[in-house]
Amino acid sequence: MTHLRTPSGARPRIQPLLLAVCCLALVLAAGAFAAACGGGTSTSSTTTAAPGTTTGGSASETQVVMKNFAFSPAEVTIKVGDTVTWTNGDSANHTVVADNGEFKSGDLGQGATFSFTFTKAGAYPYKCGVHPTMTGTVTVK
Repeated sequence: MTHLRTPSGARPRIQPLLLAVCCLALVLAAGAFAAACGGGTSTSSTTTAAPGTTTGGSASETQVVMKNFAFSPAEVTIKVGDTVTWTNGDSANHTVVADNGEFKSGDLGQGATFSFTFTKAGAYPYKCGVHPTMTGTVTVK
């Protein structure tokens, strides 16, 4: 193997700026890899209400938690104008997909949330697109 030598015979030094840029590129590549493998998260608004409960005001927010590969509570009843927020409590990624296509989250990593405000009365069955045995229903009155 041949080594580079400067005219004086010494090995050239890597410039500190070049070294810093290379290290940054490695860190960014590792982060992109982790996100592609499910390590990333997507988030929206969060609240402190307990699962299945609503908060005060004219419009309310209901919490549903994805835990142990199930929606909890699996069935909620809300009013027109209310919002449901799903939070992923599992280490596996999940999604929230309405059977009728009305709403669809992206991949939700652990701790990530997805919110949807319901503007029409009706029953909205949904599932996890990654784990179709995970099902739930939002009933809007």
